[in-house]
Amino acid sequence: MEPYLIYLQVLSVFGLALLFHKKIGKYPQPLESIRSQKREVLEALLLWGIMFIFLTYFMLRVYYFEFLFYPILRLMEGILITPYLIASFILPFIFLRGWKRGEERKGFMFKKPKNNKDMLLFIGIFLLYAFITFLVAGGQEQSIFTLLWGIVTPSLAEELVSRAGIQTKLERAYGIKVSWFFGGILFGLLHIPNDFFGFFWREYGENFIISLGLLLVQIGSGWMFAIVFTKTRSIFPCILAHYLVDFFPAILAIIL
Repeated sequence: MEPYLIYLQVLSVFGLALLFHKKIGKYPQPLESIRSQKREVLEALLLWGIMFIFLTYFMLRVYYFEFLFYPILRLMEGILITPYLIASFILPFIFLRGWKRGEERKGFMFKKPKNNKDMLLFIGIFLLYAFITFLVAGGQEQSIFTLLWGIVTPSLAEELVSRAGIQTKLERAYGIKVSWFFGGILFGLLHIPNDFFGFFWREYGENFIISLGLLLVQIGSGWMFAIVFTKTRSIFPCILAHYLVDFFPAILAIIL
């Protein structure tokens, strides 16, 4: 990939995030505070930090230090069960006290979108964005099993951590706009191990300029997902949007 293409993508996602923020749908009332502001922020940062360490260790194990212990269950090519994946499902449940009924568990947002019209508009824009990405950069063909597994990870797994876990806590602490802004940044920063010494680092020839562009795209994407999560008050559109961004170009490569 040429560096200028990734920076065109940066401008695109930043522009779409601004469009989502200003023009589509309305922000709801903020979530009810449950515990102290300091406690919510500390828990959000702790969740982020644990996941960052898990991912860093995984990338170091795979690409640099094969002697490190890291249990991996390989179901088939491209479908792995790792400690990072398991943590993606367990930790949000723990931090949101999923075993308790009440306001906090509502942070998962496992419910129908607040406004179907807004949801369809958001998803339509993500489809168009993914289609243009395919036209400009192409798509890498993947097996049907890998495409199906993509629903589980990264789509569902990352949204549970970044939206249900981190963003919900930030909103309870600081309100809506602060939560989606910093939640989106934390979502992007969580990709640093992948971008700067992991899969993408190797995939794009250890090019710092491209890796920096990827990080900015991920921050912009994080803002888009975060705004959709807030305005629809549902995690399901975010999971679908995340999947479309990551895998729709690959699906088009197979079809076309």
